[in-house]
Amino acid sequence: MGKWTDYYLDEDFDGFWGRRVSDPNVRVLAILGLGFDPRCLLGLKSMTRLRLGDRLGYLALKLVARPAFGKSGIATEKLAKVNLESLHKLEGCRSEAVFDVKTRDTEGHNVAGRKTLSAMGGATEILQKYTDILVDISGMPRGVFFPLIAYLLRLVERGVFRNLHVAVVEDPVLDSRISGREYGQADYLHTFRYQGEEKLVWLPLVGDDEATRLEKIHNKIKGACVEICPILPFPARSMRRVDDIAVKHTELLFEGFLVSVDNLLLCDERNPFDVYRKILEVEDYYRSRLSTVPAIGKVTTVVSPLSSKTLSLGMLLAAIERSLPVCHVEAGTYQVDLDNQGSLIGDKTRGPTEIWIAGEPYT
Repeated sequence: MGKWTDYYLDEDFDGFWGRRVSDPNVRVLAILGLGFDPRCLLGLKSMTRLRLGDRLGYLALKLVARPAFGKSGIATEKLAKVNLESLHKLEGCRSEAVFDVKTRDTEGHNVAGRKTLSAMGGATEILQKYTDILVDISGMPRGVFFPLIAYLLRLVERGVFRNLHVAVVEDPVLDSRISGREYGQADYLHTFRYQGEEKLVWLPLVGDDEATRLEKIHNKIKGACVEICPILPFPARSMRRVDDIAVKHTELLFEGFLVSVDNLLLCDERNPFDVYRKILEVEDYYRSRLSTVPAIGKVTTVVSPLSSKTLSLGMLLAAIERSLPVCHVEAGTYQVDLDNQGSLIGDKTRGPTEIWIAGEPYT
């Protein structure tokens, strides 16, 4: 059985936290990634409506990205500035820290994970003041929240604080108005590197229009890769989503990568613990099946989170539990589709989902 075989997930974020903070001993620190995405503040804004006073604080990771050229660069910089100003104007919470997190070095390498952990290393005294840490991954790149959550789980085990929660706002409408650009080379995320010489079974989480990133990752690992099992979202909020993704990537997956149809994995788009469970099952299966083949021997599962934040979280939990490498490609810049008022607007009915991953339910 996996660590998260039994789990806690609540789509009624406001209702959950309303009940949770009725205990006067509960103190909540929200950790958020502050960039251009308007979802980055939704979780904290919901928490401020609970009027907790000094029982609610926030720690912001201000994402310092490489400036983009042209209209899109101007737009994302403006949106990030608006989010920063909105954060400073928020009432009903206390600012514990705002850390600058540089996402790329001068040569274009992804350093977001290393910079995040460097900043968080000086925040232990802040974390100790709170009973519950809430990480809102809605505005965080995977290169930030993968190492961050792994680090915070270690602090829970050391007793620095008791409970770790994750919030995420999924909004397909908004996602359709944001697209990555200037993809660099594939690499392993900080603290999730491939260390051994084993053969690889690759589990890419496939989203919309991901051919470029799939090819980059495949080119990096293909020398050691012996099997590919793409993960697609089903059931999903849109029942045609899995068909659309499969059709867009048919040529690449089935002709380019020679993936067998039997290797496709379907995971519930709304439940990170479904993909978590299936990754563990696949890893167990291939370890036992291939370890006795002399030409292959030991294998390691490598995962690639190229789809929704919710599914990516499930992939992260599996990677943490089994010490799996995570190979990824982050966008260097983003193209945004603004409305006539210059705003980036999605589905306003979408709110955060509460996912409790460590603490009281697991003791």
